[in-house]
Amino acid sequence: MQSALTIFSDRQASLAARFRAYAIMSLATFFVLMHLYAGVYGEPDFIIYRSLHVTIALALIFITTMKSTKLSVLVGLIFVGATIFVQAYYFAVIETWGVRQIIFEPLDYVVSILFIALILEAVRRTVGIVLVFICVLFLLHALFTDHFPGVFYGAPSPLPRLLFSVYLSSTGIFGVAVAVMSQFVVLFILFGTLLNAIGGGGFFTRISFALFGHRTGGPAKAAVVSSAMMGSLSGSAIGNVLTTGVFTIPLMIKLGYRRAFSGGVEAAASNGGIVMPPVMGAVAFIMAEFLERPYLEIIMAAAIPAFLYYLVIFVTVHYEAKRLGLPTISRESLPRASALILQQGYLAFPIIVIIGALIAGYSIIFVAVFVIAGTFLIGVLQRSSRLTPTGLFDVIEKTAGSTMALSATAAAAGIILGSAFSVGLTFQLGQAATSVAEGQLWLLLLLGGGLAIVMGMGMTASAIYLTMAATVIPTLELAGVPKTAAHFFAFYYGILSNITPPVALTAFAAAPLARATLMATGIQASRLGVGCFLLPILFVYSPALLGEGTTVEIITATLVAGLGLSAFALAMTGYFFRAMPMWQRALALTAFALLIVPEPVSSAIGIACFGVFTIANRLGLDFGAAPAAPVLADGVDLANNAPNADKGLAARVARARMTKAGAADVVPDAPDASDDTKTVLDSLLTDEDTQIAFRRNRRATFLGWAALSAAALTIAWMGDGLVHARRPFEWLAILAVVSVVLTIALSRVAGGARPEAT
Repeated sequence: MQSALTIFSDRQASLAARFRAYAIMSLATFFVLMHLYAGVYGEPDFIIYRSLHVTIALALIFITTMKSTKLSVLVGLIFVGATIFVQAYYFAVIETWGVRQIIFEPLDYVVSILFIALILEAVRRTVGIVLVFICVLFLLHALFTDHFPGVFYGAPSPLPRLLFSVYLSSTGIFGVAVAVMSQFVVLFILFGTLLNAIGGGGFFTRISFALFGHRTGGPAKAAVVSSAMMGSLSGSAIGNVLTTGVFTIPLMIKLGYRRAFSGGVEAAASNGGIVMPPVMGAVAFIMAEFLERPYLEIIMAAAIPAFLYYLVIFVTVHYEAKRLGLPTISRESLPRASALILQQGYLAFPIIVIIGALIAGYSIIFVAVFVIAGTFLIGVLQRSSRLTPTGLFDVIEKTAGSTMALSATAAAAGIILGSAFSVGLTFQLGQAATSVAEGQLWLLLLLGGGLAIVMGMGMTASAIYLTMAATVIPTLELAGVPKTAAHFFAFYYGILSNITPPVALTAFAAAPLARATLMATGIQASRLGVGCFLLPILFVYSPALLGEGTTVEIITATLVAGLGLSAFALAMTGYFFRAMPMWQRALALTAFALLIVPEPVSSAIGIACFGVFTIANRLGLDFGAAPAAPVLADGVDLANNAPNADKGLAARVARARMTKAGAADVVPDAPDASDDTKTVLDSLLTDEDTQIAFRRNRRATFLGWAALSAAALTIAWMGDGLVHARRPFEWLAILAVVSVVLTIALSRVAGGARPEAT
């Protein structure tokens, strides 16, 4: 679907398209302004605020996912009308909301069931059928527990109790997940979108190439670094591939990396961005709330695992380049890091402020509002990629678009949690898992990890974590796994589905850019992302990797784990100082197996094994490595030079899930790998405006800033008078009028600033 901004600027757009664009932008503007207002001045009554957060997200989903057919439009409008009815009901009963905790009126049954159905339909349209199936299964189990076998058997929950648990209680739809989404996540998504709009994404990519592009395996290392920085902010591994990968993948191929390997590097690096502090795709804020620990402690716990994850990829791409004898990019063709920092280093300032302010003890909400304001100011004052009213218009729409699926998922997580708590299922599963494992923790972890991979298929980072928090994590906790380790374990295994064939969405996004098959790209991504398979187990057996222990214990555990993972990467690559014969690779795997076991004796033997194969390889002892896989001159793997080979069932399933993620068949314009290196570099290093390109129109721009200034003054007036607390419905009405007026004004701006011809 075209963006609302594009529709407003198109004089040939139909009336229906314009009406739809006005509806989307009015809702998106209200959604963003509501959260900004709450971040600065505080929230109104929690049921008003959280219900609006969910229902606006649902309405946006139903409107944006309408197809052009009359039936689809009719069904979409029915769903929108039902969503409005539910929200109107909340407004009508707000004064007697407490009574609903005791007496469930007949209309309460209708509204609660309708609300659950709307949430499930929204999840189906955005996330996929898997999460819907999980929610329905939990609801049916709660109602008919006496018909389930084994550990799932028990006393069923009567419908009123189930609806109370899902609809009204603090463990249900308006529980922790929606609370965190409405308080923190929307603001940080707005920050990330705004930073990217003013050129932050391009700066991170350019600085990565300036630092690593001229080194061995430079393009691959730059892809790793830029993806780590961008993935943490965006929370979308697919989006990360489609932004950084369009440049890094062609460069890797041009310099001699195999196609599938190039796609795998970008896929694994982009997936790792989700576990990279300080934002972790918004999961850090949600995890802090679930664990009831300060946000700063969460990102500190996540730092060492993220470092180890990327260490494996770094070591692999470095020695793969050594093995293939790949050329490097000349330093003269790359910008100097010092010059880039002097010119655009201010774009990294908001990230530094986030970390510094949190260390200083400021609240998450204050930090979010502060960095949004600072980023906005930077965007207005800078010369390149200067923020305009139309650019801000685009930021608002993208923020709402990025948030709506997460909000629906958070509500779905409330359905799962409410259903489970209504019959005590979490406790039952924990007891059963402990019994099945029979005291063997490794077996319990194997079962939990496998379940997390399956349940995480096709979901975003936040959706994966919320699903894990409602299913796998409570089971691990009740079985005795430490809380922090249980949360990180399930989350890491949940995101593995992004790079694990057959449904590997991140690999599927990278495959067409690399012109390689999905399966080959997925295998390479899994190999490179092996840290996701191994690190979660280390969390459980060695809590020091999560920062829990003395300084000596933390440093020792990090060094030993890093050495073990490096040994694995070397064994898989088959090259260190020179090609490694089979016995050296076997010894490297032995060292890896011993080093990841957190026991002093095994670690000592593992270090000895590492030293033996290192010395032997350095001295060239028993040199007789197997020949490398054949590689064509342009770096095309002979087995993977099939850009259109993905036509099987796995590819169809992956494409369907990509459609739910909003990224199917969307491959941005990218330089072709057949272009010379200079052409690809030029397209990468050009400081392009990341906003939609519009010709400057002074009158339209003035109108846009005037409308935004009037909206800001109105919001400030309401905040100073605490209108949201004293007269919440008046606050809502004024905010709605401001949103509609602002949308009309900005649509005029877009209409007056025609897009540049391309």
